[in-house]
Amino acid sequence: MASRATLLIAAAVAVVAVAALLPATASAKSYRVGDDFGWDNGVDYDAWASGKKFKVGDTLEFLYSEGSHNVVVVDAQSYAACTVPSGAPTLTSGDDRVALNQAGTWLFICGFEGHCVSGMKLAVNVH
Repeated sequence: MASRATLLIAAAVAVVAVAALLPATASAKSYRVGDDFGWDNGVDYDAWASGKKFKVGDTLEFLYSEGSHNVVVVDAQSYAACTVPSGAPTLTSGDDRVALNQAGTWLFICGFEGHCVSGMKLAVNVH
């Protein structure tokens, strides 16, 4: 019959083995877009994203005054042209969270007239 210490060691090894198989969600980060300025006019979102290492499992939090902005997930062509494509996912709560659940480039704009062309657009590369 196994000793109590042997059973405890075996259980600990099993927990470590299972944890190694799980995705690295414990290391996932939440980023407040624009830091203290939030999602608003006058923020340099290219500079904000520069140097950050976004990973699958991270979350972006867009904070803004409800009704004054929105967050639209767009494709590269719409991002470049600052246009909102028909049926594009649009967030409007003022406290929107986007889970970066796959690798690739994620593109966001504010769909309010003139906001995107004045700089309210964000591109993040997720690894």
